[in-house]
Formats: sequence, structure tokens, C-alpha cells
Amino acid sequence: DGDQTMTVMRFTKLLVEPNQIPITPGENKMLWANGGESTTIGYHGNNRSPFSLNLNFDGSSAPEPVEPPSLKVGDEICTTGFIMDTFCINRGTLLDAPSVVTLQNPDLHSYHCLLDVPVCVNSGFQVLGEKDPSTGEYCLGYRLEETDTVVASGRAAGSVEDGCTTCTGNGMGTKGYRATVKGVIKELGDGSQSVSGQPLLTNIQMLDASVECATPAPQTVCLGSPDGAAPAPGTPSAGGKAPTVDCSSVTCETTLTEGYTLRHKLNNPAEPDGTISMELIYEGDAWLGIAFSEDERMGGSDGILGSPDGIPQKYRLNQGLIEIMPPDEQTLTEATMETTEDGDQTMTVMRFTKLLVEPNHIDVTAGVNKMLWANGGDSTTIGYHGTNRAPIQINLASGASDTVSAPNMGAWLAHGICAFVAWGILAPSAVNSAIYRSLFKGPLWFKIHQFANASAYALTVIAFAIAVAFISKEGNPHWFSSHAKMGLSMFIIASVQVLWGAARPHLPGPDSGDEKTTIRKVWEIKHRLTGTILLACGFWQMSAGIKLFAGKYSGVGSVQEQGVTIAYWIWIGAEVALLLIGGVYFKLLRKPVEDDGGNDAKPPTQEKEDDAV
Repeated sequence: DGDQTMTVMRFTKLLVEPNQIPITPGENKMLWANGGESTTIGYHGNNRSPFSLNLNFDGSSAPEPVEPPSLKVGDEICTTGFIMDTFCINRGTLLDAPSVVTLQNPDLHSYHCLLDVPVCVNSGFQVLGEKDPSTGEYCLGYRLEETDTVVASGRAAGSVEDGCTTCTGNGMGTKGYRATVKGVIKELGDGSQSVSGQPLLTNIQMLDASVECATPAPQTVCLGSPDGAAPAPGTPSAGGKAPTVDCSSVTCETTLTEGYTLRHKLNNPAEPDGTISMELIYEGDAWLGIAFSEDERMGGSDGILGSPDGIPQKYRLNQGLIEIMPPDEQTLTEATMETTEDGDQTMTVMRFTKLLVEPNHIDVTAGVNKMLWANGGDSTTIGYHGTNRAPIQINLASGASDTVSAPNMGAWLAHGICAFVAWGILAPSAVNSAIYRSLFKGPLWFKIHQFANASAYALTVIAFAIAVAFISKEGNPHWFSSHAKMGLSMFIIASVQVLWGAARPHLPGPDSGDEKTTIRKVWEIKHRLTGTILLACGFWQMSAGIKLFAGKYSGVGSVQEQGVTIAYWIWIGAEVALLLIGGVYFKLLRKPVEDDGGNDAKPPTQEKEDDAV
């Protein structure tokens, strides 16, 4: 459904079957569950809850109309539902997912937005009621007085590994926090059809959603949307279609990425001197940037960049280089940078007003514009953005936006596979064949050593060529990131290592009685030391590559990234264990036995083979 994948399950079932719970024409106690992001039937985590449903065998699944509940101060209440912050209810759409209407899909609200973002936490919480079948929206529920209790319970249910930076537990929750809440009505509300009109619970207990209420709480207000709450201008509705919004009369808003928001408004767009006012809001202390592009690439784009200790200025962006525009082209007005504290969260805000049309600039149109965003992450000094950037298309007239997917996923996957086979399998195997040489008969270990090293180097060349080719194709700078610099260094050192191995000084003959030459001893030390350094760098490089791939293709913090990372380090841990065990045993423990002429002593001919490299 647009960009949304929908899973639908349909079936017909007998009401009464032997050895099964009968389904009755009335209230039925039921449970729902889903796999979240998993298609394999298994543990559901927090994606489940009990509920009661009157199946009404009269052709309607809607419950019978009931009179508004009669509540009074002091009543004890027990209810199960989604926990939602007041800010996102009043906003109309989820702050972390502006295309999602809050009361339609509270199950898509991330733990991060609910529990990490100060503006959400500080607004207070309420537990929502059941979904109203006539509107498709969840009913407003009960306000919760003890915010700290809600936050502590939610953080214990979530996990920092799932994107909730303040979560403390090992829970499975990532989105849609549900709980059973018990409390006492402290006040009935102001009587309005909004959040403030709902009863306020005090002395609350936060329980797991699987805990059933002996007496479920009366339903409160159901409505299409809270008073004053509407989707943020310019954001798509839950159905995926963008509403018609005039961004020349209201300020429109686009979420660029989690924790980074763009607000914009056109000023007299039909006039020659029309302008656009922009405000970028970032959760953190960093430099901020937005750019207009002709081809969604950095090279040739017109950027506006600002750091907290300066003001926004215009830059001409090139491949890996940024050049500040001359003074006569610095035409921004109302250009400011501001850093504020919102609770424990530092917020960086960049504001400016820019002419839509300027000589020697890319025109800004009252329509779809190809743009790029970036920020410094944790850096306030304008420079390389790392993975904190992406192209995006925004209709500045209506606010509709479409994130542009990063290209060449297959090529970068091939790059990573080649690198892993080379440095995660072949290179460690080459080293282990030398360490465990006494377990092989004759020169077999040396053949394995040569083959594994040669194959690792060949795959390194392929991985290096893929990276160079596709960095150029994507218009990005070479050797700018730490990963790229490390890759270049490893390629050069590995090439020298291969040439140095081919030109190695030979050992003296077995019957000559001569000692190893000094240059042979130096070569052996250099060969082993360089190999160890390359292997360690390869382990780090592959780990960094996993993070870069996830960042490039929007998988940061995903289950897939976490799974790949865990599997990678388990594999590398096993490889390192083999290297250490073999090194300690054969070099430190077994060697004295051989030196004493024990049973493990080797004939001179085998010593020669062992010392060939």
C-alpha cells in the first residue's frame, strides 16, 4: 500500500469443535499477537495482548453502543492499552513517523520517541482505550499523573540495542508500548473532547500488558481526532497520500531522519524576489546543513551550512570539498544558529531565509526540489559528515517528501562479501596453517599458506576495485573517511607483503651448518609483524564496514544489523581463539620439548620446510 507492506491473514473457523474452546455469540476472551518484523512464527515479545470481543453474530463486529461511563473521583480503574505521550496526540501524527496518524497506529510509535525525546516525555502520558471501529482510531483513555513511573516501566520493557537510548532492560519492545495500568481517579478532566478532558489517574501501577483486569475500566471519549490535532502540514496521511497543504500560508514540516527536522515556508513564491524561510532542528550539538542539487549528488550543489559557534552561510559543494561563496553571494537573511537545552537534551537550531532565484545558483522552485541534508553527528566543526547525510525530494509547495534510496546496494554487498572472505576466512586460515604446521605432513601447510594468502590478496584487489569504481560513480570523495583511508593503507601494505614474500631471502642448506643470515632474520620478523597488523586492521575494517552498510541503506539499529554484527564477532572470536591457542601451545609450550630432543623433534628436512616462510 504505497511504501507500506501489509500482511493479511484470512480464515473461516467452526464455532464449536471437539477438544477446543467454543466460540460464543457474545463476549469472548481472546489474545492477539504478531511477529513484529519477523516472518518466522516464534516469540512475540511485547507484540501481544489479551482483549474481549463481542462477536455479535448479527453481521456487525462493532460493540453495542453504550452510555457514557459514570465516573467519580476515587474510583479504582484498571485498563490495558497503548501508552502515548500527549505531545504526539495533540500533534496528530507521530513525531518519529510523520506519515502515521497517532490515534490510528499507536503500535508504530517507537520506544525511542516515547521515552528518549524530551518534548514527548515532558508532555505527560495517557493510556489509550480500544479502537473505535467506526473511525479506525483508538479512543482517548486516561491521563497518567506519575510520569516517572511510566518512563521507568517503559524503559525496563525496552532495550538500548533496539534504538531506545535510555532503556535499561533486555525487553523485546521496539514499537507500540502497551501496558496494563491500575490507578485511582484524581480528577475527571475539564469536560472537553481532548486530552485535558480525560480522567486523571494517580497512584498508578504499570503492569505487563498480559495482566488481565478483573473489571475493565469504562470506555472514555472516542473521536475522530483530538481538538486542534491535525497531521503536521505537508506530511502524508496514514494511507500514504499527502494531504493538500499550502506551504506559502503555513509552515510545513519534514522529518529528514530521526532527531532531525526541517520546517519551511514559502514567501511570495510568485514574485521575482520570492524567498523561502527554513528552520532545521537537530537533537544534539552539531553543525547542520541543507543543500539544493540538480542530480541528488553533492558535487555542484548549493549548500547552507552552519555551526553552533557561527552563523549559516552559503557554500558551493564539490566532491569532498566545500567552498564558501564570496561575500557578494552571501544573501541569506535572518540567519541564526541557536543551541538550547531541553531537559537533558541539547537542541541545535539553524534558521535562515533564502531567495528562490539567484544568479549562478540552483533555482528553488515552488514544487519538487532535489535536496540533500547532512549534520555533524557529534561534531560542531563543519567537515566530513560520515553517514549522517542523505538525498531527499521535497515539494516545497505542499510539503510532501520522498526519501531517495541509496543506490548500488548489490555492489557494496559484493564489496563486503569479498572483504569478509579475504580477511575473515582466508587470511586467518593462512596464519593458522603456519602456526599448526606440525600437524601437517610434508609441505602441505606451506601450500595451504600460499594458496590462502594469494586468494585473500586477489579478493582484496576485487573489493578495492569495487570501492574505487562505485565511490566515483556516486560522486563521493576518495580516501575521505577512516574506512576508506584504512582500506587504501591495507591495500598498499598487503601488496608490499606479497612482493616481499616472493622475494624472501632463502635459508642456508640443511647440511651446510650455516646460520640464518641477518637479512633472513629481519625478513621473518617483518613478515610476521606485518601479517599480524594486517589481520587486526582487517577485523576492525570489516566491523566498520557493517556499520557503514547499515547507515547507507537505513538499517542502523535494525534486527538485521544486530544479527550480522553478533554473528561476525562470534566468528572473529573463534578465529582469534585458534590463533592464540596455537601460538601459545606450539611456540611456547611444545617448542621446549622439541629443543630437548623429545619425541616431537623434527628431522632437518622438515625444519627446512617449516622455515621456508
